[in-house]
Amino acid sequence: MDIKILVSKKAQSEIENAMEYYAEINPNLSFRFYSEITEAYKKLEINPNYQIKYKNYRAIPLQIFPFILFYVYEEKENLIKVLSCFHTSKNTTKYPK
Repeated sequence: MDIKILVSKKAQSEIENAMEYYAEINPNLSFRFYSEITEAYKKLEINPNYQIKYKNYRAIPLQIFPFILFYVYEEKENLIKVLSCFHTSKNTTKYPK
């Protein structure tokens, strides 16, 4: 059974903001950032039980860009909910709650 990935409005907004920021620097950077997000989704489909980072939230870091995707995996529904695309320079007290 295929795993569904649902991206929250907050996470989508954070991804779009990062893409806009990188596009201002270099349009190719924005494309590379989006490609990394897509790669992270593929990895999650293969291994949705990736490490627990905070409380019951799981997290997967991007390889090149300084972001972490926070998500929850609902095994019964076979659903991954991406909650936040968190910049690693932010204060950890601002992790999703």
